[in-house]
Amino acid sequence: MNESEVQAFLDRSMTAIVATVGAKGGAHSVPVWYRFEAGSFRIWTDESRQWVKNARRNPQVSITVAEHEAPFAAVIARGKAEVEVDPPGMKDDIRAIVERYIPESDADAYIAQWAALRTIVRIEALQVRAWGKGY
Repeated sequence: MNESEVQAFLDRSMTAIVATVGAKGGAHSVPVWYRFEAGSFRIWTDESRQWVKNARRNPQVSITVAEHEAPFAAVIARGKAEVEVDPPGMKDDIRAIVERYIPESDADAYIAQWAALRTIVRIEALQVRAWGKGY
């Protein structure tokens, strides 16, 4: 996939899997909602989650977005995570993430349910591999 094809693929409302390295060196993977813009993924979460703690300790992470049906296209990115609590523009980031997955008319109620989540993890995609057809 070229750069515009990668962006179009990542604009779809699929979940991503973020992989971090745990305190004892093991892999820790979690599904997340995200948005991808200007070469970085943004994820709305809680700073107490284990994967976020792992990313603070070791910001080198991997993120995968893949189709589960033919042609099994995928994007795998390696990058550096930055954890920010109450960052500027957080409300805009939250809305942009949520509206990728649920109808705009339901976004306010959904966001209100998770008002305690005040963390945005930004993963700068430093290395991206992508393919339009899987194995």
